[in-house]
Amino acid sequence: MSVSISCSIRILIILVSSLLSDCSFLRGPNKKQPHIILIVADDLGWNDVGFHGSIQIPTPNIDALAYNGVILNRHYVQPTCTPSRAALLTGKYPIRYGLQGFPIIAGVPLALPLNEKILPQYLKDLGYSTHLVGKWHLGANKNQHTPIKRGFDSHFGYWNGFISYRNSTHSTGLMVGKDARRGFERAGDEMVDRYATDIFTDEANKVIKLCKNHDKPMFLMVSHLAVHTGVPGPNILEVSNKTHNDIRFDYIENKERRLYAGMLTSLDESVGSIIESLDNNGMLEDSIVLFISDNGAPADDPIWGYGNSGSNWPLRGEKGAVLDGGVRGVAAIWSPWLKKKHRIFENLFHITDWLPTLYTAAGGDFEDLGQIDGVDQWESLTETSKRTRSMVLINIDETSGEEALIFNHWKVVKSNRTSDIAYYLKYSGEPGNVGPDYNMTAVAESLAGSRLSKINCLVSKADCMDTLTTYDLFYNVRSQAKIDGKCSERISDPDPNARYECFDSPCLFDIQRDPCEYQNIASRNPEALNMTADILAQFKNEMTMQNYPETDPKSDPRFFDGYWDTWLEKSGGSISFNGNLHTRVIIILTACFYYYFMI
Repeated sequence: MSVSISCSIRILIILVSSLLSDCSFLRGPNKKQPHIILIVADDLGWNDVGFHGSIQIPTPNIDALAYNGVILNRHYVQPTCTPSRAALLTGKYPIRYGLQGFPIIAGVPLALPLNEKILPQYLKDLGYSTHLVGKWHLGANKNQHTPIKRGFDSHFGYWNGFISYRNSTHSTGLMVGKDARRGFERAGDEMVDRYATDIFTDEANKVIKLCKNHDKPMFLMVSHLAVHTGVPGPNILEVSNKTHNDIRFDYIENKERRLYAGMLTSLDESVGSIIESLDNNGMLEDSIVLFISDNGAPADDPIWGYGNSGSNWPLRGEKGAVLDGGVRGVAAIWSPWLKKKHRIFENLFHITDWLPTLYTAAGGDFEDLGQIDGVDQWESLTETSKRTRSMVLINIDETSGEEALIFNHWKVVKSNRTSDIAYYLKYSGEPGNVGPDYNMTAVAESLAGSRLSKINCLVSKADCMDTLTTYDLFYNVRSQAKIDGKCSERISDPDPNARYECFDSPCLFDIQRDPCEYQNIASRNPEALNMTADILAQFKNEMTMQNYPETDPKSDPRFFDGYWDTWLEKSGGSISFNGNLHTRVIIILTACFYYYFMI
């Protein structure tokens, strides 16, 4: 009898072990906190990724992440860098704290207010280790405003808006200096004669390796320089290897677009490398991997001087505009926790939603977040796809006069004819239909494709598909992610940029039927126009007005051994005059310029 019972127990153990090995999907957020990897591309255009239909620049790893997970096709961000990052990390619209306007320029004493608790601080409360690689751009005039004091355990990267890809130089006006930090330590030597995208990728992989044996779950934010331009000058678009790049993308006639293709390729390879590293270190099967862009591409930018030749086609508007080309961002998420993958998420989603969504995924209680604008969409992403958001404030910039809001399928837009932003309201960017045939094999066999499909198969037998089935499924997802079919009237118009009527009175667009914002239907829908305009007016009543200071000449890197520094709490120092007479004269004249014309 005892032998029979013992045998039965052994059989039961074997059956249970087998069941658990085949049902790893039973491991959920309540059982184990996921690692959270947030990859942010800078100035990436809607049409610059293959999964939206372009064939011009292959993005196999980014596409593989999208097809193996969920594509967020109505993911809205802010018009520029600082506001988007502030919204992402606070879960609040930038109008709540006065950062809705121009990005923070180096040397301007402005920062995300310290009373705003941000995502890494919330995750630390849940036991996470928190790490930032790359860009900060939320203020660095004092130590307390920098990443290490705002909830990140580690930071390697830069504090301002962009740097050179080769030597970490950042310039604004006549002030030039290095912007490279490891925590508070100067790290310019670590970024010399290597390509920035590769450096940040290697650093991200080092963080992953260090965290693999920790008891804590990891939050890693990789905030790339790519595909933002480098320092203004003859090499503002910097690639890893120009000779190789010209050969690889010789079918792209526009030389700037060709360089942009190389920058994007390095970014795509970074995504693959990070996913590979997660898998090699046994962390991928317990991870959430999110890829987003902070705003649309500045395709053609003669005003700010930072045009990167990205493409928002067929959307109207560029970086800086509240039209969809500026604020409808690239976004995709993958995780074993997503029960229904390989699909398009058409629900309205705003960048503020990531804080509550990821906080909930990490085991937090939404009620702990207090009054925020973000909506918890974790259940909607993972379980039901039920609609949880019907309204998004795009932005209200009282300085530029640009404002927009979406309610259900309506979008109200008001612009200022006299503002520089008016330049960014046009259609721009290449269609992306010139290039090699779309290579689904390269997508499936990419580093991201092979690793993610393996985990998907382990989690769900339904995701264990043969090659042809996989390709058919991915092609179907790709066709659903395209929006150009809804923009046929705009595309066929010989001069679509002439059709913009939102200066003198608000425009109203049906953003689902007309994502290219081609047909102003305000006169035909006065009730909808009044309703959305009233909601905008209510937000205006709640807005904190901007207070954008002048550039402080005391922030000049020459006072800090050639580095951008937290100048407001440091005495600085005298400028070094070791050098020839010509150099000393230039320094003196430059200093005089700042003191007489900038103060």
